[in-house]
Parts: sequence; structure tokens; C-alpha cells
Amino acid sequence: MIRALSAIVIACAGLLVWSVHSGRIDVPSRWNPWAPLSVAEPLHWLTGHQLQRAASDPALCRAALASSTLEHTAVPDNDTDGGCGWQAAVRVTDARFAPAFTLTCSAGLSLAMWEHHALAPAAQTHLGQRVIRVEHFGSYACRNVRGAGGESERRSQHASANAFDVAGFRLGNGRRIGLVNGWDGEAAEAAFLREVRDGACRFFKGTLGPDHNAAHRDHFHLDQGPYRICR
Repeated sequence: MIRALSAIVIACAGLLVWSVHSGRIDVPSRWNPWAPLSVAEPLHWLTGHQLQRAASDPALCRAALASSTLEHTAVPDNDTDGGCGWQAAVRVTDARFAPAFTLTCSAGLSLAMWEHHALAPAAQTHLGQRVIRVEHFGSYACRNVRGAGGESERRSQHASANAFDVAGFRLGNGRRIGLVNGWDGEAAEAAFLREVRDGACRFFKGTLGPDHNAAHRDHFHLDQGPYRICR
């Protein structure tokens, strides 16, 4: 009797999962792990799972990125010798991030999530302004990892267009906030930059800034590499 009841419960659960996954039952995305990620949707307990799922599937990633306001176009794969080049990448042409740069779709999706859910709210909370420009040092560069001790023998995430370096921000009132002077600057600027860094840690796997080492004193390094780090 118990075995029969267990079998019925398992069968019903399986049918429910199949119905949700196939779209036969309409479940709100915040309760559906198979729902596509929407950048504009408020964050919920499944956002991280949906982001990770989209990041690992080029088709899902492109669809999710299309739901954002980040202006971009798909670019062909570019495989080069020596561990450099990119796959499943986009060209970010958004004026807020000018000049344009190439970034993997995975990192581009994290960038869109970070801008919408972390950067914009932090600017309003701490500075009462909107960010109209993100100043940066670019993304793709065929090089090895750089650190305080020089250059290592390991390829940087920049070598596969999987990383982006942020140097500062231009606000709607014309004010500029850069990491060099702002990180240990006035209270509001410092609080803004730290909240921006913490927000990046939520959407990128790798986030490095002034607290990491001297090589990152003037920028945030954001990447979608294999290692999770927030410094």
C-alpha cells in the first residue's frame, strides 16, 4: 500500500514538472525554474538560477539579452591561435557604454543585469542621479592575467572577450565619479562605488576592484570566468 501510494505521488510530481516545463501550466516566472530570464523583471529567488541557465545556453542568452535595453548586435565567432578570440559574442553599441566593444553573450547579459538592478538603483540611492555613461577600459585583449607580481602564464578572461573593465561613471548632472579618487573619497561616492561592486558580485562570477590589489586600484574587473571571486 505504501509503495503504491509513493508511486502515485512520484507520478503526479513528475506530471506536474512535465506540465510546467512544457508550458501546459502557466506558472509565474518567480516560481518556474524553466522560465526564460527577463532582465527587466524584478529580482526573485530564482533569478540566479535563470541567469546561470541563460548564460550556459547561447540561444537562451541571446533571448534574455534581447529583453534588456542594452543595445547590441551579434557577431561571428572569432577563434584565433594561442587561446584568444571569442565565441557566442555580441558587439555592445550602447551609447551609455561608448566606445563600442565585443563581449561574450554571457558577460553581456550579466552587464545588462548589473546596470539595471545594481548600478542604476545605487546611483539614485547614494547620489540622487542617474548614470548616463559608464567609462571603461574595454573588454577583448589577447593577453595573460596581470597582477601585482606582473603577468602570469594563464590567459586572462579578456583574451576570450569574457571580461569588462569599468573605470568610472558620468552622472546626469555632469559629475564624474572615478575609482581612483572615489573609492576612498567622500562618503556618498565611496558608498556608491562599494554598492556597485557588491552588485556586480551578484551577477558576475569574477569581480575585482581596489580591495583586491594595486593593479585594480583604478577599475572594476568584471568577468564570467570559471572562478567565483568578489574582492
